Amino acid sequence: MTASGVWSFVVQTPMLVVKEIKITGVTIADKAIVTKSAKSALGKNIITLHKTPILSQIRNLHEVKDVRISRSLPDKIWIHVTEREPDAVVVGPSGCCMVQLDGLVFHSVSKPVSGIPTVDVAKNESLKLGCKCNSPRVLYALSVLNYARKARLEINKISVDQLGDMCLNMRGGFYVKLGQPDEIARKMSILRETLVYRPSIGKEAAYIDLSCPSAPVWKPKTVISAAS
Repeated sequence: MTASGVWSFVVQTPMLVVKEIKITGVTIADKAIVTKSAKSALGKNIITLHKTPILSQIRNLHEVKDVRISRSLPDKIWIHVTEREPDAVVVGPSGCCMVQLDGLVFHSVSKPVSGIPTVDVAKNESLKLGCKCNSPRVLYALSVLNYARKARLEINKISVDQLGDMCLNMRGGFYVKLGQPDEIARKMSILRETLVYRPSIGKEAAYIDLSCPSAPVWKPKTVISAAS
């Protein structure tokens, strides 16, 4: 059989028509949209399938970081979706959104998510899906999370009040007053050193105040004596 005859067979045989589609990696993105885009491949020749339109439609979803299509001859294709990983959930008067450390807002949620640090801002911030947040309050809080991650400090929540003062809620109920978003690197370094050289402070202190990093203070937990 000549090359042209082989190619003619390949593009015309019903043996190579896509009959099955498998999708992996979709947890927070709209699976209905991914499925609809993927189904456009059904009935198409698996060899000559034009993948770009399918890939483009799925990549348009804010939650999707990357997507690949692979073929499994003779008649199955796989859609492999890689979703963005949330670094925090920003909570504001207008709702909750998952964000990356670079400020990219990519998914709305109804409430804070267990296991993901929460950034709670008192002021109503503008959060638009698919765009980077330009709120200084949110960006400063994400900067704190970045330092905390590098220092292996576990932060459950960052609260930012109307004046921009920040407070960190850490594991075990211990919290840290950071104050204004200046000298963040220095404050986080002091916090890490304090917890390394005196790990018991997490149990002994109600909070540590690093608002003035040159003069950090901490308040011991109140101990109520039993009546004699």
